[in-house]
Amino acid sequence: MLPREYLPVRTSVGTPFSHASERGLGMLDRLPPELLYDIVLRLDMHSMFRLRQANRRGRQMADALSEYRAVVTHGLNLLCALLRTRLAAFVSLSDFYHSLCTRGCALCCGEFSGFMFLPTWTRCCFRCVQNAPETQVRSLASVRKQLGLSKAQILSLRPFRTFPGIYSMDESPYKSRITAVSLHLAGLLAGQPAKEGGQAPLADCQQRRNFNSLASCALPHYDKRTGHVERGLSCAGCQLAFEKGVVGTRRYYGQRKPAIRYILKVAF
Repeated sequence: MLPREYLPVRTSVGTPFSHASERGLGMLDRLPPELLYDIVLRLDMHSMFRLRQANRRGRQMADALSEYRAVVTHGLNLLCALLRTRLAAFVSLSDFYHSLCTRGCALCCGEFSGFMFLPTWTRCCFRCVQNAPETQVRSLASVRKQLGLSKAQILSLRPFRTFPGIYSMDESPYKSRITAVSLHLAGLLAGQPAKEGGQAPLADCQQRRNFNSLASCALPHYDKRTGHVERGLSCAGCQLAFEKGVVGTRRYYGQRKPAIRYILKVAF
């Protein structure tokens, strides 16, 4: 789903009820407010979601946290993606907020990172989403066949369910849900590199890059000091070059000026 399609959910996950709560949180109400705040901040996002559904008091307590409000305001699409892929139980509110306030890519030289790779909860840039070994994703069935992993090993990989939608710059549609895992983590667990099996054709490489998009989600950078939100830039020229088949070829990467002239010619 596109981020705008999640907007109707915002009221449900980010707005407290107007009426005061008549019920408390049981034994949790005996804790000092500072300790209770620290506990809630360390809850995973799935537990946080259930806490808000428990009663009005739980919802009010969650919504009172500035960290939760920032996450819902600026990372709603990622929160929904975590819940739908069943990975929300592995990411705490504290982790989510820390990533929201992190700007640089964790996999390269620190470029602006507008994405989160969900299986390992890693901030990364668009280039790393497509090409980094750490962000390669494959179906659980293919990884199990290739590496011969046991059931216990597979569970430790945190398999996740993809969901239908349109992904990557070429807007590839995926209509069915599959169970996928991180190829990099699977190789580390098996004690051997998970090889791709020789040099793949260009079309296969692009398909694998599109597949990686199933496990990543956009996340802006939030400056907690100034309140400024940076979402990165989406270049219309790059999108046009991609659609016309210029991006990803030697013509684009090896000869930038001819590619630019081609883009301008097509656009104007």
